[in-house]
Amino acid sequence: MAELITPPELDIRDEEQLAAEAIGRISGGLSVEIIDSQIETLQKLRPMVGALALPICPELTNANPSSPHTVFIEAFAWLLAQIGRRINLIPLQNQVEFANLFKIGLREASPAETTLEFSVAPPDVDVTVPVGTQVSTEDGNYIFETLAELIIPFGEASGEVKARRTVAGETTLAPNVLTRQVDLIAWVEEVTNPEAVNSGSKDEAVEEALERARNYQQRSERIVSTRDLELAILEDALLGNAIVKAFPFVVAGDFSASAPGHTTVVVMTQAGDAISTEHRWAINTMLEQLVGNQFVYILDPLYVNFNVAANVRLTSGATQTATLAAIEANLRAFYAAKRENFGRPILRSEVIAVIEGTTGVDRIEAQQSGAILASPFDVKLDPWQLPKVVTVTMTVV
Repeated sequence: MAELITPPELDIRDEEQLAAEAIGRISGGLSVEIIDSQIETLQKLRPMVGALALPICPELTNANPSSPHTVFIEAFAWLLAQIGRRINLIPLQNQVEFANLFKIGLREASPAETTLEFSVAPPDVDVTVPVGTQVSTEDGNYIFETLAELIIPFGEASGEVKARRTVAGETTLAPNVLTRQVDLIAWVEEVTNPEAVNSGSKDEAVEEALERARNYQQRSERIVSTRDLELAILEDALLGNAIVKAFPFVVAGDFSASAPGHTTVVVMTQAGDAISTEHRWAINTMLEQLVGNQFVYILDPLYVNFNVAANVRLTSGATQTATLAAIEANLRAFYAAKRENFGRPILRSEVIAVIEGTTGVDRIEAQQSGAILASPFDVKLDPWQLPKVVTVTMTVV
């Protein structure tokens, strides 16, 4: 059950609070800001006074800011402005209530899931891995537990079972890092995660939930446009934890021809990996909302791989190991899948800027061949392709 979205505070019936706000508004000494505000107020007052034939209260001849009645009028005007501001917030409260009517509440954080592979070497018996068996990374920071009992028959070398992290939140792990057996099982020699982990979600913010509600209400469970398709897959099928890019008029990833009524959608995790079978099932269920004679094809990301190799000179006092690690981290972050670099060309100038912009790097030195970077660059990519750094080789000179 999704948690209801908390509406903004709009109750202004607290007279003590209003009085405190008014006192805070009109009390205190002079400042440049107060003087500028008074000058601006008197400038606005000038045409109003000139346009009045008779004042409503002619006995009030002092209109200076220091006059008591002027102070009260300014305080009342400020309070009315606060009331107007609260009234203007009512539409936001309406959005919250509409979202709750559609059962679109705040999504709670969810734990990541993965598949664990247990390798065994029993003498002549079946091996049972109980449900709830825990496996972690070597440092113990990430712990997963199995969701079902796994029975590996005698003669089989391994078996796989689904596992879920013990705490909620977004989790990204490389393959083969869940290798430590927290719970030791007889005859189990090794355990690992064959595929990368990139799942789980954080607690949803109010603005994120309202934006999702607006998209849902606009779509009304009818996928008509390309944008409808992208949002339905991203927000509803994959719970916002993915990257989705739709290409209309493309049949089954064949970008060489155009065909109306066909759309190819590139879908990947935040880390740029292919989505799981479960996610594909969720997308297929969502596609039942398609209106008209539309055909949709789900495609894994298409990468153009490249390597980066260069000679670098470091600044005085820079630590070599840390600087080289920072260079690689900056390059991978610049070309990370989550930046959605569809069609971004692989430019020599951008790679050089990232390397020389890393703290601790003085400059890049030309190699013996005269090239600044070893690999070929200035490669043009198609709109459906993504650049991907494979290896980074930096030599300190």
